[in-house]
Amino acid sequence: MSTTNLSLQIYAADGTPLRATVSREHLLALVRGAYERGGTVLVDRVDVDIELAEAADKAACSLLRDRWNEDFPIAAYVELLKTVAALRAVLSFDPTPTAQEVLDWAEILGERLGGEIDGPTSPFYVRFVDGPYSGAILKVPGTLTLPDMGPAATLTLPIAWGDTADPGRGEARYQRDPAADESLWLYRLDGDVREDARPHITLPSTTDQAGA
Repeated sequence: MSTTNLSLQIYAADGTPLRATVSREHLLALVRGAYERGGTVLVDRVDVDIELAEAADKAACSLLRDRWNEDFPIAAYVELLKTVAALRAVLSFDPTPTAQEVLDWAEILGERLGGEIDGPTSPFYVRFVDGPYSGAILKVPGTLTLPDMGPAATLTLPIAWGDTADPGRGEARYQRDPAADESLWLYRLDGDVREDARPHITLPSTTDQAGA
């Protein structure tokens, strides 16, 4: 293998270094080509935007599902979320969260979902069976008082749809199954949501978007 380091710097005739410019359309074409090699044919900018956003959503829900298993290799989700966030920044798309931001969001959301419970509480683990959050597991406070011991009967989670630059916003309502299944309380979608609905995992307002 050659170890020659070829410089990509471009110089003017007088030797002055010129600022490198890369066509955004060229970058989008490279991304579309990568998806096509994987069997997904993309046509325009919106397709690239949504495909990357959906990849981040799937990785986020998988991370929230498998982070509780000590023997599960979650490193792939961590790196995928970081890579998608970096690629979206390069393409000037709206940002998607890194793994740490997903975990921070889940912690804050879990506390909020249990914030209206009166009396002593304890953390419970809940899994969403279907809908936009299918597979995700959250830790939420629940009551210790019988006969209603456990997390809330219903949980409402934020969702989004459409182009990430101007998305629709809404909520998905989930209903709790009567009893826990192996220490997990199962929640099923209660009512209809749009077919293109996805999790709305927000980023902290302090997120540094370099070059923005």
